[in-house]
Amino acid sequence: MIREVLVVGTLIYLLIIAMQCFDRPALWLQGLAIGAALALATTVYWCREDLRLRTWEAIALWAVVLLFVAYGLARLGGLI
Repeated sequence: MIREVLVVGTLIYLLIIAMQCFDRPALWLQGLAIGAALALATTVYWCREDLRLRTWEAIALWAVVLLFVAYGLARLGGLI
């Protein structure tokens, strides 16, 4: 039941993102990125194979941490 609710919630958020992109065309790139990440997260959770899910969760977590560190270093170096 939780997976079905997650899918419905994802569809609602994707609809909201699409409406925002139509309302503000300058946001289409951000909307596409957020929609893809949300769809990917829902798909990974839907697969539900525990070992594979844990592996992808760890990869996603470390990717976010490393991207945050890279952003901080770029900000510190004056690139951003």
